[in-house]
Amino acid sequence: MLVGIVLAFFFVACERESIIPPHNENPTHGREIQDAHPAGDFAFLRAIIGMEKQEAINYLTQHGYVENESNSYNDTEADSITKRIGLNYRNNDVKIPNASMAIGCEDFDTLSIIFKKWLLEFRNSDTYPIMVRTSYNVQIDNEAEQHIYSLAQLIEILPTLHPTTNAWVNFYGNDNLGYQYYFDIYWEIEYSTFMGMQIINERVNNPLPDVQIVNLTEDYLNKDILIAKVDYMTFEYRGFYSMNVTNKLNEGTEIPFIADYMSPGDDGYIKLYYRDESNLLMDGDIIWMGCGELHFPETFIKGKSSGTYTPEFTQYPGNEKISFINHYGNYTTEIDFPETDLHYVWQTLSDCEEFMSYYNQTYKKVAVYPYTPSVGVGDPYDWYYLVFVER
Repeated sequence: MLVGIVLAFFFVACERESIIPPHNENPTHGREIQDAHPAGDFAFLRAIIGMEKQEAINYLTQHGYVENESNSYNDTEADSITKRIGLNYRNNDVKIPNASMAIGCEDFDTLSIIFKKWLLEFRNSDTYPIMVRTSYNVQIDNEAEQHIYSLAQLIEILPTLHPTTNAWVNFYGNDNLGYQYYFDIYWEIEYSTFMGMQIINERVNNPLPDVQIVNLTEDYLNKDILIAKVDYMTFEYRGFYSMNVTNKLNEGTEIPFIADYMSPGDDGYIKLYYRDESNLLMDGDIIWMGCGELHFPETFIKGKSSGTYTPEFTQYPGNEKISFINHYGNYTTEIDFPETDLHYVWQTLSDCEEFMSYYNQTYKKVAVYPYTPSVGVGDPYDWYYLVFVER
């Protein structure tokens, strides 16, 4: 879903006219493709994100890029490979949140060599060690997709790909600073070819708001339920809300949710309760191609350390202790979010005194609900995890 969302922006910026250069028998002549690239196209494009608009334009023109049309800049290198950079922003954006580089070429092997160079630059950058999500797709000549599980594996197989009619090669990832990275080759011998790299960080114009910090008194730590909030993009801790419930169930190993769920639409929503409808735990919109919001809890706070609590490394406890729940309040592993996200949620919350205070007093499994208030063309920067732990 995310790929479709972002590529829509990408092609708006880059399909204004053909950028396929004249055929060249050896368009990479003079380029040494090494196994280590500390800089290059990736670093160049990454530097644009967060620049003010005129600063970005100056940066491009100083490096030989010429404006082609509004927000689009071309640079033709000596070997006839034309790069087009698109600056993608809304009118009210002060800083550039979204920049793309596109290359058109009829020869797949040429695209593959440059694509490998980009991926090597990415792998050897400061970004790669802080990635929190990655995905890979390789499909050649309408055959079944190849199973790729790592960037190293993708880099290794690139020279072995020799399509005859069409190919799609894609890498997506985001890091814990909120940057999204897209690398794509679309190649069809009878139609057109395209290769692109896109970097996005919508937070450069809309940073997360500050969360109020409070002293962790018994009023916060002695309630029945703690609801923590963790940002989807970065896994940053966004605070907690604690509350009491009636008719509390002390037995069992799962929090007894009941749910009222309306599938995404103009009036889509999710409401979670503890045992009955007198105990509302969350109430939020789920809007298709819209902008939903959480109605309850309304406010989240962060705990100021008591001074006596020292976070210790706490190993991820597994699905027996922390698990996703679905729209129906059921604990599940059948969900469109990977278990690695639970690892990161745990890594974040196990450093929080308020969360661990509740967790250390429960036999019940922690519940993690992926709240996506806007879907379809929803913005993942608006998504977050709500984490329920019962004391």
